Amino acid sequence: MRIHYFLHSLTWRTVGAGLGSLLFCLAANAQGIATEAVFSKFKDRLVQIRIIDTSTNAQSTLGSGFFIDKSGTIITNYHVISKHVFKPKQYRIEYVMHDASVHPAQLVNIDVVHDLAVLDGQQSTTPYLNLMDHTINKGERIYTLGNPLDLGMTIVESTYNGLTDDTMHERIMLSGALNPGMSGGPSITEDGTVIGVNVAATGTNIGFLVTATFLKKLLQHKPKFDSGNFIDRVREQLLVNQADYMHALLAKPFKGKMLGDYVVPDKLAPYLNCWGDTDEENKPYRGSSTICAIKNDIFLNQHFSTGEIRYSHHYFSGEKMNNYRFYFVMQQYFTNPGISLTGNKEDVTEFNCMTDFVEQDKLRFKVAFCLREYKKIKGVYDMMLNAASVSEDNQGLVTTLTLGGISYDNAVAFGKEYLRAFKWNRR
Repeated sequence: MRIHYFLHSLTWRTVGAGLGSLLFCLAANAQGIATEAVFSKFKDRLVQIRIIDTSTNAQSTLGSGFFIDKSGTIITNYHVISKHVFKPKQYRIEYVMHDASVHPAQLVNIDVVHDLAVLDGQQSTTPYLNLMDHTINKGERIYTLGNPLDLGMTIVESTYNGLTDDTMHERIMLSGALNPGMSGGPSITEDGTVIGVNVAATGTNIGFLVTATFLKKLLQHKPKFDSGNFIDRVREQLLVNQADYMHALLAKPFKGKMLGDYVVPDKLAPYLNCWGDTDEENKPYRGSSTICAIKNDIFLNQHFSTGEIRYSHHYFSGEKMNNYRFYFVMQQYFTNPGISLTGNKEDVTEFNCMTDFVEQDKLRFKVAFCLREYKKIKGVYDMMLNAASVSEDNQGLVTTLTLGGISYDNAVAFGKEYLRAFKWNRR
């Protein structure tokens, strides 16, 4: 009886395992069929975007795009066509349809902050994709389309993971592979509705999309500028963006925290990430550091990004060091702040700095306040503020603040408020 029961149980377990495997294979096959059907149905809505160097008549940048109306309006990323924005005479835009036909495209509008661009494909009748006007549930299957590595249009099955909550401007996070060349392509539901535009990847099968909400706002906006000079539009958008977040940051007192015997600015907004560490290894002084920085920047061109908000604090305590050695350590950190701003001589001027001593709540700082202006985007600056305390002989604080893409007035206002946030709990 026991043997019979054992065999009976073994048989059912084996059959059950086989049935489970069969059902799994059938489900996987069904998903594959669904993905294939989605691609087959909507591939004629997709295009490859090419930026052509007019001197060599060769492609310089590749990306993806898609039609959103029957008259040939194409959506892509700003960073895909950025060379044309900065050098319209050197670079032209063209696109390749699913039938391999090549056509010229004209840039109509841009959103540099959210990395979007609108092109006129100069067509009279095109198939197109609709934009989503509702939300979907986390975990739903979506399909990401684009032209990775110039290998031809492909489709990647992905999973919707909701909106990011730690970036200045919300993005959609998805589980799925986004590779170079897929930028500007759509991510769609099974019925072909666009939930977002492919924009970035982390390299770990996590990708990010610009939401269809920002795209709709861009399409509703009719530009009031010379369509041949998109630099003016870039300038306008950068200044509006920095005015918005600066107004919010300056509207309330800066939150502070203790670092050694000092109160220093802490995390000032949800979209800033902060880290801390202490270094005591084989050194005659104790050092503790904190850094806060924004996650995402704003792409301007291939070697120039902006939008940085970053500040660091370094606390030093050296009771066993003489004054000269301690000041030498402080001076090294003050003169070598290690900023991460980008841009070359074509993009920005040299930093112009002013150095002075400032006293705040019995805390005396040596302060360097520096600005550099954007050469092609007038009225927009990068700012660096570096300050070292000089109030005590065996402990001190060095702080560095960098802001990218900011107006002169906001650079000064934020710098003043930043310094006011420091306090010294004198022993």
